[in-house]
Amino acid sequence: MTNGLRITYLFESTALWGGNKVALEQAEALSDEGYHISIISKDSGPSWYPLKLPVIAASTLDADTIPESDIIVGTYWPTVKAAYESGRGKPVHLCQGYEGGNKELLSQKAAIDEVYSYKIPKLTVSPHLDRFLKERFHAETYYIGPMLNREIFHPSRGRSDEQGLNPLRILVVGPFEADVKNIASALKGISLARRKLGVTVKLVRISQFPLSPEEKELMVPDEYHVHVPYPKMGEFYRNADLLISVSKEAEGFGLPALEAMGCGIPVILSRIPSYTSFDKPQDYALFVEHSDHNALSEAIVELYRNKPTRERLIRRGLAVSEGFTKEDVVKRLTTALEEIISCREK
Repeated sequence: MTNGLRITYLFESTALWGGNKVALEQAEALSDEGYHISIISKDSGPSWYPLKLPVIAASTLDADTIPESDIIVGTYWPTVKAAYESGRGKPVHLCQGYEGGNKELLSQKAAIDEVYSYKIPKLTVSPHLDRFLKERFHAETYYIGPMLNREIFHPSRGRSDEQGLNPLRILVVGPFEADVKNIASALKGISLARRKLGVTVKLVRISQFPLSPEEKELMVPDEYHVHVPYPKMGEFYRNADLLISVSKEAEGFGLPALEAMGCGIPVILSRIPSYTSFDKPQDYALFVEHSDHNALSEAIVELYRNKPTRERLIRRGLAVSEGFTKEDVVKRLTTALEEIISCREK
């Protein structure tokens, strides 16, 4: 290992998003391994994440603000462009989802595709992104994956549903405003399940944004939590009986699903490439089509009524979560970076 490499991570902002968490955890892990890490962002750093490294705030990301580095990691398509154009080091694209597939970014798709066409290495968080980037952009890819922090995401000690699941606490994580998260479809399925079950079903929502009138019109949550700090998320999972995530196909990974499984919570997921790439066989969740509200409601009913199914999903989810250890991710990450540097030096 060539410790001492200078690696710079570029951020448009360090706001509360799963992709930022993955990148910040990578930067910290590399620092622990002896790499010299710089974090450059257009803001002053995260308030939601206990970052151990300093953040250098810069109003622009260019050759004047990016330090001379061995590797510059762009964490979002505009920062990949900045890394590529700066000339300050070997640019690398940390890809956590193809932004050109997001409804909100369709007007920028041409610019996004130009960045994705750069002949630079791409680090990915999911095997399905590896396949997509190779097929669509003929990219040089390295699967890294996210790491699961076991100090935060672990099962409850002595948790049991022997007294039954009444109320049934359902957790849905993500912003209603992001089309890819498909929160509206989750709410419609939960509303149907409430009518079918005839028991108390409590909806717990977590989002980066305040409750919108549009979401409230669909379903009023029993609890709504905004901007939850990362270290507190484990308790929300452990206090739930079930997590639902029916994201659309543009989802890059879907961290809440993995975090819930790591906390010993059964999950219902959409049948999309990111979620079906977690492990084989695909028996660690109840899978439904992302737009099928009735199928979602039936899956909720099945989980509520069938304790053996709940227990099986909990066991499989915990086993799947063991495949995302910090040690394994760091090994894949450092191996990739060393190979990238070796290729540059030849």
